[in-house]
Amino acid sequence: MESVVCGVCASEQCEHFADGKDFEYRTSDDTFQMMRCLNCGNVYLNPRPAIEELPVIYPSNYYAYNYEQSINPLALKAKDILDARKVKGWLKHLSTNQPRFLDIGCGNGRYLQMLHKLGVSKDNLYGVELSQSEVEGLNRDGFHGYYGRIEDVHNQLPSSSFDLIVMLQVLEHVDNPALVVRCLAGLLKPGGVLIIETPNTESIDVKMFKRSYWGGYHFPRHWNLFNKATLTRLAESNGLRIKEFNFLPAHSFWIFSFHHMFEDQWRQRWLANIFDPCQNLFLLSIFTGVDIVRASLGFQTSNIQSVATKSET
Repeated sequence: MESVVCGVCASEQCEHFADGKDFEYRTSDDTFQMMRCLNCGNVYLNPRPAIEELPVIYPSNYYAYNYEQSINPLALKAKDILDARKVKGWLKHLSTNQPRFLDIGCGNGRYLQMLHKLGVSKDNLYGVELSQSEVEGLNRDGFHGYYGRIEDVHNQLPSSSFDLIVMLQVLEHVDNPALVVRCLAGLLKPGGVLIIETPNTESIDVKMFKRSYWGGYHFPRHWNLFNKATLTRLAESNGLRIKEFNFLPAHSFWIFSFHHMFEDQWRQRWLANIFDPCQNLFLLSIFTGVDIVRASLGFQTSNIQSVATKSET
């Protein structure tokens, strides 16, 4: 474990926000603390596991490593439909039908494939991923794949040249989000668009389960948690302007929150096992519907999307 400062403004002044355990994978018996920065409001894990502990806190059965096997097939089909709609929404922010596109944490390149099916040339589609095998597969398929953290490989990418960069459910995992956004801003061309999706600490489910059990904590893998104010600060301090915020369904956070409470506080494992965000289609549908309705009425969900643009000058 190592003590850290705020990942947004580098302040050391903070207060206790929440604490909890690794309720999902049980990689450690430790109790972890989320602190809230008194200067900017960023919520961050402190102290947190050292970098060399990453193979421990991301075990081989981590869902992202076995995504297609761990998710209900019907849920996967529904996600494909929703993601295809989301990708088309990205393109509405652009003035070209052949954008140079970069996906940070691209996995097997599913968004690159979607854009290619919409007519974008593979020569314009780039992805950065921490899996060497996935990157090799991308390059074999004709895309531009880069292995490593964006902080380490951004100098290998063409600077000031991307029309669109997306970072989906990744920023909360990095150790220095301010540096990451700085690197991404340098890769955008003037007028380019940066889209970030990340957990949001200003939603009703955060308030309901704030003490320990909110699913968005994802102890100890989420290291920084944001809101509209901190995402705006990250953007503006790097020459970007927030164009809009959108609030997306966060069904897994709802389901995990109840799971953690039932298992840890109520000691009802049989009931907790019902609350499986990967397999329980009924609960997935219910909480997806709840968040869609809430967002349509102007309420924040715990999945926030920021859309920022780089100045033309």
